[in-house]
Amino acid sequence: MFRSNYAIKYSNSPNIEVIKEILTNWVGDDDFTYRYFLRGVHIKNNICTYEAYENEKLVGLITAWKSEFHPYCTYFAMVTKPHIGFEIEAVLIEALYNFKEIELPLQTCIWETSYGLKTFYEEVEFLEVRRTYMPLIRASKIDFQEVFPDFNGQDICIKDLNSIANLKELKPKLINLVRENYEKAHTVNPVGVHSFQKWEELIFNEDTIQSGSFIVLKDSEIQAYSLLHYSNTPNQFEFGWRGTKENADVQLMLILTASQINYAIENGVKYIEAEVDTTDYFSVEMLKFFPFSPAPSLLTVQKRTNND
Repeated sequence: MFRSNYAIKYSNSPNIEVIKEILTNWVGDDDFTYRYFLRGVHIKNNICTYEAYENEKLVGLITAWKSEFHPYCTYFAMVTKPHIGFEIEAVLIEALYNFKEIELPLQTCIWETSYGLKTFYEEVEFLEVRRTYMPLIRASKIDFQEVFPDFNGQDICIKDLNSIANLKELKPKLINLVRENYEKAHTVNPVGVHSFQKWEELIFNEDTIQSGSFIVLKDSEIQAYSLLHYSNTPNQFEFGWRGTKENADVQLMLILTASQINYAIENGVKYIEAEVDTTDYFSVEMLKFFPFSPAPSLLTVQKRTNND
């Protein structure tokens, strides 16, 4: 399929500082690709890293790892110097296929604007399984009576996470509902079996803004939830997991999202970033409803077994 004059070397202990310098030269301002590759090299479950050389000059890198949270696929990241054709990519992916500890499916993420890589993965029979958008919304005061005219007529109660943190009945119900919706949104890359405590730690972690994360109660049952998180970017929050008990109640989730936008204004924060997976019904409904800024998408692609 591809001819190659490149030498491939297995890297026992990649030099992180050298890799950082190479990534800066090869990917420019693409902070996601930079961090994604370094994450794979740094992670304790790294499987292997290969280097491609042309006339003893480094021209490509590929690294693979496993995730404890999503253990049923092998993640990888690949970067190359700017070049014409796909020979470097071909020898690197072939090295990955031949490594004894690699198990399918293989999965990676690239920008939709990385048209060369997208074309290469299509040629070697990777399938697109998800798109992820990370747009911003500028916080502006939402008038509930105007946007949700029947809001006052609903027999519901909205509470923040601070008010339920110590409630023995509600807190487990929230954790189980979040887990169930997350699992439904990730069937193409299933989540592993994790303890109730693990899910509790993910939901009630130090980045969660509990006074800005809300639930809807009706007849003492949780009907919807919407989490909010601090951001590393100044003057910005991040939307977290959101969902409902029944898809028909999606408006309740939108009401909670609007409450979070108003919360941001009340706390002097101008922007909220979302991470919207196209496999997640609830985040897609949020993206449809609110005026987010335009943003490119990340493509998640997989190489599956012939039986999938």
